[in-house]
Amino acid sequence: MKKFLSMLLCTTLLLAGCSSSKTTSSSTQSNNDVTQIKFWYAYTDKIQENNENMVKLFNETVGKEKGIEVIAEYQGAYEDVHQKLQAGHISGEVPAVSVMEIASIETFAKNGLIEPLDTYIEKDSVNMVDFYEGLLENCVVDDSYYGLPYLRSTPILYLNTTLLSQAGLDTTGPKTWEELEMYCKTVNEQTGKYGLSMYSYVWILEGLFLQQGSSILSEDGKTTNVNTREGKEVFTFFQDLAKDGIIRCHSGEDSTKVSTDALNQNAAMWFGSTADLTKNLQIAEENGYELNTTFLPKAVQYGVPTGGCNLVIPSKASEEEKEAAWEFINWITKPEQVAQSTVTTGYVPTTKTATQTETIENLFIEKPQFKVALEQLESYGYGRPMNQEYSEVQKEMVNAMDAIWVNLQDIDSVLTKTQEKVDAILQGE
Repeated sequence: MKKFLSMLLCTTLLLAGCSSSKTTSSSTQSNNDVTQIKFWYAYTDKIQENNENMVKLFNETVGKEKGIEVIAEYQGAYEDVHQKLQAGHISGEVPAVSVMEIASIETFAKNGLIEPLDTYIEKDSVNMVDFYEGLLENCVVDDSYYGLPYLRSTPILYLNTTLLSQAGLDTTGPKTWEELEMYCKTVNEQTGKYGLSMYSYVWILEGLFLQQGSSILSEDGKTTNVNTREGKEVFTFFQDLAKDGIIRCHSGEDSTKVSTDALNQNAAMWFGSTADLTKNLQIAEENGYELNTTFLPKAVQYGVPTGGCNLVIPSKASEEEKEAAWEFINWITKPEQVAQSTVTTGYVPTTKTATQTETIENLFIEKPQFKVALEQLESYGYGRPMNQEYSEVQKEMVNAMDAIWVNLQDIDSVLTKTQEKVDAILQGE
């Protein structure tokens, strides 16, 4: 706790001089007794479009009826939102509702920065079973809900089916790691392009461990499984493909190069979030190639981590602000709003009733690529680690991926050192 509060203080001091991101009180009371609350969100493009449209619709309907006006404010990436929430907790200047990346929920909950939602859920008899189970794991801390699923995602395998067709391959894509290797070799031999483009991304690594029947961290969260047999299988498989020159591995700092490879049709396949599906379909159409999607291929099993954000209520908001924030959260997680968010962004529908709407049914008929992520989530979705130390752990994992997949260093040596560093972090040494 002392370490966390020290971090909050440092963050506050750092952000104090940033005039471009200056925040003000989360709520003001206008003359006509309309409660104004701020909603902080992350990212631009289709995500920003969706957030702004949702807020506008709420203000024109439920908000107008109940005297609530939501003001949407873009705050940068998830990391920026989190830092500003930490600083705001000390200064007392917080929004009434905010997005929060799912792996950070436990840290904010255990340090008292966000409000438990159980009383609100019970008051309005929200059917939590309607949310997909794999999405709820990162909403619960110590048996209480601290967030509701909002823009949620899973990684999927994107396929340039134009290139796959040129290589004489089945355009539904590989189902196993063995088929993935075969696809990569065939694409490279037949077209001269890379079979797969990827970068050092912990979210994808979590999925690769799940596919080996394992996980990045032990069940108690005190050690890492990176240097186990399963971990070595993960790192060896992709290093071998990189050594053969049939896949292209970029460093964690060069993540945008995967998108460039896809855009320029230098790679037939790439791992990415379903949240990018709307944008990727548009890019494919504009650049003259066909795009398909499929599950992350299995090793010993299928497995995929969930991602994206939940909606949370900062604990320093006033009671009036919290009540207004809940009205907005409860409304935006209803079926029609969930369905529209999926259509606009590509994120998965978060509830079963949303998939039964005409909006989603039509979407799956017109663009079946959208259905892949939902089917994968329903059967094989898992939550992400939420340890307070996980942000530091992720940095070490990226370093290991860079060393092994990009720089082709010795696997045993790198993983032994990574194991020591990560275990020390997890055990507070």
